[in-house]
Amino acid sequence: MLSSASHGAFPASDPGFAACNKRNPGSGCAAIHGENRLLGVFGSSSHCIATHPSDLPVVLAALNATIKLQGPGGTQRTVEIDDFYLLPGDTPQTATVLPPGELIVAIAEPASAAAQRSHYLKLRDRASFEFALVSCAVALDARDGAVRDIRLALGGVAQKPWRLPRVEASLQDGPASNDAFAAAAARVGDGAEPASQNAFKVKLAQRAVLRALQTVAA
Repeated sequence: MLSSASHGAFPASDPGFAACNKRNPGSGCAAIHGENRLLGVFGSSSHCIATHPSDLPVVLAALNATIKLQGPGGTQRTVEIDDFYLLPGDTPQTATVLPPGELIVAIAEPASAAAQRSHYLKLRDRASFEFALVSCAVALDARDGAVRDIRLALGGVAQKPWRLPRVEASLQDGPASNDAFAAAAARVGDGAEPASQNAFKVKLAQRAVLRALQTVAA
């Protein structure tokens, strides 16, 4: 599901969470200084620390998918999936570039050697019917002991699927070894800004990336 919702937007009927900038712009964010264990550690703002709840977009982000959109009158445009989802900034109520009246009509995944060797790992509090605390999608082309192409995306850590370009760059054309994977995974937390209750997600993301890399390279 290419959901535009986010984990962290609370129902209007719950008076305990009256302040939610996603639901009621300008009302504030109760989670920033409140219950935020499940929420974002990357790309958040002073207005919102919600996380994207879906699994499929994380996989599509790692596969460099594109999304075809069709508007009123049949006008069409194509956007990269990384450009389709937005960070909260000062308008957290807008999670995608999809305006009213425009529809998703197709999703395309470019052919690549990395896509043929991919893995999705989802870590959660319980085994079923649960959003990811952290998820990781990896696509890897490794030949002759070297990384020829690598793509990584995290879920459960930001309002959009979170690509890891610096981690990818640290692995590109290097050895496809456990030591290299461990060194790259240690950089996953670069730029993280955890809230009061969710700093554990940074370490969990590092471990998820390492485990996903080891699994897909096995």
